[in-house]
Amino acid sequence: MTRSPSPGTAGTAPSVLFVAPDRTRADAVAAALDRHDVSVTVEFDLGTALGHVADRTVDCLLIPGQFGQHTAADVVALVRDRHPEVPVVLLGPGGADGGDEGDEGDDSDEGDDDLLAADPAVYRFSDDVDSISYDRLADRIRAAVARYRSSQAQRTERDIVTRLERRIQRTERKITSLHGVAMRLASAADADDIYAETVEAAERILNLDICFAFEAEADRFVPKAQSSTPTARALRPVPKDAGAMGETFRTGESHRAVDMELHAFGRPEFGDYRSGLSVAIGSFGVFQAVSEQTGAFDEIDLELAELLVAHTNAALQRLSFERRLRVERDQYAALFENSADCIIDSEFVDGESVIRAVNPAFEATFGYDESEVVGRAIDDVVAPDDRLDEAAKLTEMVRAGDFVQTEVRRQTANGERDFLLRSVPVGENTIYAVYTDITARRDIEREMEAQNRRLDEFTSVVSHDLRNPLSVATGHLNLARESIDNDHLEAVARAHDRMNALTEELLVLARQGTDAFATTTVSLAETAERCWENVETEGATLVVASDRTVVADAGRLHQLFENLMRNSVEHGSPEASEPTDGGDDTGGPLTVTVGALDDGFYVEDDGAGVPPELRSRIFDTGFSTGTAGIGFGLTIVSNVADTHGWTVSVGESAAGGARFEFTGVASEP
Repeated sequence: MTRSPSPGTAGTAPSVLFVAPDRTRADAVAAALDRHDVSVTVEFDLGTALGHVADRTVDCLLIPGQFGQHTAADVVALVRDRHPEVPVVLLGPGGADGGDEGDEGDDSDEGDDDLLAADPAVYRFSDDVDSISYDRLADRIRAAVARYRSSQAQRTERDIVTRLERRIQRTERKITSLHGVAMRLASAADADDIYAETVEAAERILNLDICFAFEAEADRFVPKAQSSTPTARALRPVPKDAGAMGETFRTGESHRAVDMELHAFGRPEFGDYRSGLSVAIGSFGVFQAVSEQTGAFDEIDLELAELLVAHTNAALQRLSFERRLRVERDQYAALFENSADCIIDSEFVDGESVIRAVNPAFEATFGYDESEVVGRAIDDVVAPDDRLDEAAKLTEMVRAGDFVQTEVRRQTANGERDFLLRSVPVGENTIYAVYTDITARRDIEREMEAQNRRLDEFTSVVSHDLRNPLSVATGHLNLARESIDNDHLEAVARAHDRMNALTEELLVLARQGTDAFATTTVSLAETAERCWENVETEGATLVVASDRTVVADAGRLHQLFENLMRNSVEHGSPEASEPTDGGDDTGGPLTVTVGALDDGFYVEDDGAGVPPELRSRIFDTGFSTGTAGIGFGLTIVSNVADTHGWTVSVGESAAGGARFEFTGVASEP
């Protein structure tokens, strides 16, 4: 034997083995074929040659017509026992130098000749070395090898197709089986059952012998189910950022590790496994399968695992939704039963909103037992006769899908009452009609409207019916004073001034609360100085001790300062003829100071001050300590503070005068 042959493949030189009876013939044939670019391996032992045939390492076999005690037919039979298709070229004695399959040749045994002729992969050439056409032999070998390789390629292709078809059939059967698993998962009532069914299906249908499912908790994964084949080490909770499990859950991307040693996340903690699958169960957890073999899982295994886990995720989502739905239904039921509002559960039937149920608050307010109204139209039960058209329009709006929130009057057990009606959709064709009793509020609003009307009338009287005669009287008084010098006329003038001041303060009080209220940033210093210019100071002095900016309605803050300053001047100035709202006159020059507090500001003077026993009454309407005071100035101050949400208090200044502090005042740096 010169060398061991190697199997040839398409595009490579053929592997030709010559089973030679002697060295001379072997060398002659090998040399001649080599000149025709056909490399030949020579083997003198028939058993070894048959071993190469059985190993599929030979593309073509050259054999003599007689090999020892074996005829060509004997050798071909031995070859066919080991390889049914490898081409055999016979160099038999007396054989004609032919080129077609089954070339005729001289054979003493007709049976053997028939056997050889029936084999399409047997080719004959003459045994006479000198007469062999080696170029034709080389061509015949190349053609036989090409046909053999083509046949092998087709066989290999058919085998591959067959294997693929079988794999597809197995995959289709698995997919069909997984549909059945999906049906069982869809009816599972517990998450643990879903995890267990998932792992059982993976083991039974997908042949994932070692697999498990973990559920995600706040900071870790906990095992929920595992296959009948346990892991090498017991499953236990793992941190949420651990390895492939943590990465799969975080990204939602599946992983297939062909070799754990080469995978970025390394081997799992539950054994020395070499390959694995990791699939996220949505936001619920992770499914994994492992194997001790490298490359145990392919893409189809991964896709089937993903299909199974998709069914698992859908089942867990269904459970989660049903759980939330039960909670919401319980909340709805509790709200329905315990709400102080009157609630009607209704559905639309032939265009009418028909009552299905009412809550206890409805029964108490409208005087109906639930059994009396179920099945009746809402409007027929609660709408007064003169409001049926309005109720029908609202019902139509609700039926059209509009959200209704409006004030209505409805007939109750105690007569008609005012309600805020809201429509609340709770189902495809189901509506809650919620009636909130606002009768008390509406009564107050109606009373306020009546009071405002009376106030408007009063304001009109004050501003026109009193002012006009007063203006006429003042005009006549001025004419009289030009011609007559009489002390009585001076008293009349003072009375007119007093009546005018009374009229102005009454108008201020009447208009408070009706004028628009809009806050802005206001400087205490600028406001105080501007107001001081509008007050008859009678020699008094203003001191502004702060430049703070506060958030206030500028107009109302003006009213506050002017009334405080006027009050200080009237009760503290030495020229004041009599005490006014603040208390008794002490004489001497007066100083009014405006300054800042931590959360507000103050206005104080060094006048007579307010006695402690009177401080609780000083803001009452009409309260005054003197005959000249009308008692409205400090009421206006108190009202301004209340409108802003400030707290006002009165005390004593360091000089013994009156000190008014305003706290809870928003300010800017």
